[in-house]
Amino acid sequence: DVRPNVALVTIDSKAQAALGKWPWNRNKLADLLAAVATGEPAAIAVDIELPDEAEQDSAGYTNILAGQLSWIDKAVLSYDIAPATFRSNKTSNPKSLFTNSMVVSNKLGEMGDGSCINSRKVFLPAEKLTAAQSQLGFTYDAPDNDHVLRRQPMFMNYEGYYYPSLTLRTAAVYLGVSTDQIKIFEGKEIQLDGKRTIPINSNGQYFVKFAKSQPFQNWSAADVLAKGFDLSRLKGKAVIISADDPSANETFTTPVGKVVPSAMVKATVLENIINQNMLVPPQGTSPALLIIMFLLGGVAALLLPLMAPTYRVLLILGGLVVLMNVNYILLSQFDTLPNTIYIGLELFLLMIAAPFLDSELLTGVSPASTRTGRSGARGRKPVKETDHPDGHQPAVREIRSRSTDPENQATSALDQGDPSSGEIRTTAHDSFDHQTISGEIALNAGESTSSTPQDGIFTGADSSRNLKAVQVAEPPVYDSGNVNDSGEFQQTPEIEPSRSTVGATDLKNLGRYQIIGMLGKGAMGNVYKGIDPAINRPVALKTIRLDFVNDPAELAELKERLYREAQAAGKLSHPNIVTIYDVGSEASLQYIAMEYLEGQTLEELIKKKTKFNYKIIAQMIIQICNALTYAHDRGIVHRDIKPANIMVLKDYSVKVMDFGIARIDSNSMTKTGIAMGTPNYISPEQLRGLSTDRRADLFSLGVVVYELLLGRRPFRGENITSLIYAIMNIEPEKPSSSLQQIPMLFDHVVMRALKKDPNERYQKATEIVADLQAFVESFAVRT
Repeated sequence: DVRPNVALVTIDSKAQAALGKWPWNRNKLADLLAAVATGEPAAIAVDIELPDEAEQDSAGYTNILAGQLSWIDKAVLSYDIAPATFRSNKTSNPKSLFTNSMVVSNKLGEMGDGSCINSRKVFLPAEKLTAAQSQLGFTYDAPDNDHVLRRQPMFMNYEGYYYPSLTLRTAAVYLGVSTDQIKIFEGKEIQLDGKRTIPINSNGQYFVKFAKSQPFQNWSAADVLAKGFDLSRLKGKAVIISADDPSANETFTTPVGKVVPSAMVKATVLENIINQNMLVPPQGTSPALLIIMFLLGGVAALLLPLMAPTYRVLLILGGLVVLMNVNYILLSQFDTLPNTIYIGLELFLLMIAAPFLDSELLTGVSPASTRTGRSGARGRKPVKETDHPDGHQPAVREIRSRSTDPENQATSALDQGDPSSGEIRTTAHDSFDHQTISGEIALNAGESTSSTPQDGIFTGADSSRNLKAVQVAEPPVYDSGNVNDSGEFQQTPEIEPSRSTVGATDLKNLGRYQIIGMLGKGAMGNVYKGIDPAINRPVALKTIRLDFVNDPAELAELKERLYREAQAAGKLSHPNIVTIYDVGSEASLQYIAMEYLEGQTLEELIKKKTKFNYKIIAQMIIQICNALTYAHDRGIVHRDIKPANIMVLKDYSVKVMDFGIARIDSNSMTKTGIAMGTPNYISPEQLRGLSTDRRADLFSLGVVVYELLLGRRPFRGENITSLIYAIMNIEPEKPSSSLQQIPMLFDHVVMRALKKDPNERYQKATEIVADLQAFVESFAVRT
């Protein structure tokens, strides 16, 4: 079922093979745009970022593209935005942007602060291009908390004015509606001069109606530019021009697919608006919904106590099934999103309460008394709660775990055991919940004598006790460690003695590299200073022990992975990333040769209590963000951002180390039981064993910034378990609460980076740069 009025023209692999790799020079884009416009489409959305670029300007390519745009009146250029937490007051906007502002039906032309996205910065196309074509629309995708994209923002607020998205502006061009004819009704709908009415929610978002199959024609740019292509096939359509750029384009999970490109999402929204194929979102809480909820609660209060607990649960489950079917019918047959979440929540709570409706907690009468009364009526002897039919006490399940027996595992809460015997006694009804800690964590808890579980987390034990959580995933394993003077948990130097056959003092060479001396020691091996004799260049040589792997197949796989990761990291060429030159092996050691730097790690500087001014701190953070942005755009996530992996040179320039190597650490060393240190900088989702992306690096960076500001980390604990609990559950205090002279901007940056939910954090490192850039520029000398 192909929609005939929306089409995609993509600069895909076929076009790049025929006309050159992306990014293209703008003269090629001008040719493509002219070819598409010749087909007389009703609207053209240029879903490609076109910022100011000196190289394109000096070569004259920007002028060529501007010349083509000057005669194409149906084109809409896209631009990116940086979201803001709060809305700014009205100020003067760039003229090219202001001409795209929209009308709001509210008094004074303003809406509530949460009625749409607030933007603190816009990244407009090159000025020459906006002078030639002033029809603009922003792009911004915001998946829900479960990482599924269901809604699209239709407009945003910038400096007091409201501007349309790329899809809304393109739909308006298609329908012949100017921006001053677009009218917004807050939390309800957007009207396009009476030609279309777009329903929106209270946040200015449109619920996208995705098709189960590919509903759009998609042509390669190579075909459109080829001789013989019938350009009239584009006539009357809304055409989206986009580039298939893996380093910049994002894909999303939607209700109908797992890998949906951003351009496809925009095409779907366009199709929905043009063909009036739209979902109707729920509008607040209706009186009918409240009446249903009261009736449901009344029926449950009267009926459920008369039923057996099993039938209560089955009845409520049946109600949930009926509710799901009603939702499906309303959505599939009437294009309506029902607001039945509160009814579902009420049924869910009733299901939880159902087994306890006749318990002593609610009725004031114990189940034992009830059974006694019934038995007496039949002339039977009352049975005590603690009696067993055969005269013995009820069996209590015991799980004994001795520190000398690693196979025993405790799976429930600690009861009062015998400390001298090292036994831990548990009962079946006491559940020790380790769902918040993924993986197997061995705990040997030193001197503490407390053995009370708090909130599902074991906070201490007698020195003879050993506790293991049931393994539910395979995240990193950490050593038991100790507590330093400041109360922070620190790792112990080594859990397992090195079995390497190559001693530190015996090493003279690694491959062709000559060893000069040792630079440091790490959990996986040592770091040496060496010389590449071929070009007399100093190098740093990081060794990685592989002698802990006994399985030949696993050893071969690990070596192959090491080469692969090192090669991927070796392709990173950025002034704020340490360059990797080579990878090789020597005896039982693998080694990586990398750029040798004269400087100190951020960890060393923090330990020395070095005081930086806040401008330098901001500059260092920006440099780290630039390194992360460069790597993230190429699909590489560091996964181990910490002060020890950040080198600071004498001019305060920063180099991030160990890209690609951290993945070898977490995937391979932990699989063999080798301790990898403490999780001081690890994100909550990594600790839970969930999939991670670039936002995990931003959480780790938030911990680094906090430590850089105060000299201590935001999360602390007496032992490994309490530290993990703090990272996953406790909100740290703002840095300025401990040191008032810290600018509040750093509070904002740190607290947003340390959000437990990745969706509430910064989504890109560039957003942190945008927050800090103005602060750094404020120190510039004004002439």
